[in-house]
Amino acid sequence: MTRRSTMDRLRRRLAAARQSDSGMSLVELIVAMGIFTVVVSIFMAGVVVMTKSTARAQSVSDSGDMVRKVFQKLDREVRYSKAVNRPGAGTTAGTWYVEYLVTPQPGAAPGCVQWRYTASTRLLEYRWWTDVAPRTPSAWVMVAKNVRNDLSVPASRPFQFTAADGVHEKQQLRAVLDVGPGPAGVGAKKGAQLDSLFIARNTSTTSQSNADLDGNGQSDYPVCQTGVNRP
Repeated sequence: MTRRSTMDRLRRRLAAARQSDSGMSLVELIVAMGIFTVVVSIFMAGVVVMTKSTARAQSVSDSGDMVRKVFQKLDREVRYSKAVNRPGAGTTAGTWYVEYLVTPQPGAAPGCVQWRYTASTRLLEYRWWTDVAPRTPSAWVMVAKNVRNDLSVPASRPFQFTAADGVHEKQQLRAVLDVGPGPAGVGAKKGAQLDSLFIARNTSTTSQSNADLDGNGQSDYPVCQTGVNRP
């Protein structure tokens, strides 16, 4: 093999390399960009769907945690309460309240717990105080947000009371909650619900808050409202 023939082959290879590196035509570039746009669109659609699903799952989980906390607190306290007031509206429109007197431990003063649902803020809160002078309520503690109960519907009110009578030996407090993002009703986003009946074992027909002789829906002799009323 001569040196000249070797150089000729190298020149041919270099020429072929220069021709193959000449770039893309305009049509090829447009087609490539179109394909890339489709791929990116599909990818971003998947990301959006995945993000919404994650947010929805987190919202349902958070709603369930809040409902569980409400259930646990009411189950622990109402069960051993001495008297439960009939729930009702506060002086501020769009609020719904209930109070109960907790049986104290030996040597301790009786305690009061008051719950409040505010439709405008969609918050469920509670506060407590010792039922002896001076009565100083604690700050409100938020237990659940995004509560969707409709106070205009009696069955949807968060606290419902059953007095002790010939049928029910003990006072009963029913808690109804609908917690989740968005409005309530048809088309509402997923969330968590609570519908539980709590029986106050230490109550009876003679409990202070049981009677409603005038039929106005309020306890004739409520507990926990001496010096601390419903706001």
